Amino acid sequence: MKYIIIMLSIIFITDVGTCLGVDKSICNPGSNITYYPNGQLKTCTLKANFSINGVNCNQYSPIDLYETGMIKSCKTSDFFNYGDIICNQYSQIIFYASGKLNICILSKSIQIDGKTCAQYGSISLFENGKLISCSTPQ
Repeated sequence: MKYIIIMLSIIFITDVGTCLGVDKSICNPGSNITYYPNGQLKTCTLKANFSINGVNCNQYSPIDLYETGMIKSCKTSDFFNYGDIICNQYSQIIFYASGKLNICILSKSIQIDGKTCAQYGSISLFENGKLISCSTPQ
């Protein structure tokens, strides 16, 4: 019982249960900002590095969001791990509305679905995670 009271206190104090939508406060002042009809932020240029859905997006770069608030695309400020796939830092990354990886630039070579995909090459996946295409080593 004591443990439950402590945990509930932490949740209420830190406001962990609150989930707010992304708003224009992440955008660089003066940048072009677009919204969905429901008022949800759609696109803008970031004023600082911004983390969303486990992705660290690079400052002064465009970010695109789905109407749900999930990330659609951005330029990464760090490497992004997606299972065995490691997407390169400072490169464009694109997601499906479900949050699953669609396209990124690989930071190292990888073998996926029996095909070797080249380091620094693009990889594209179906929403089920199967390979659509990738750059092959030369």
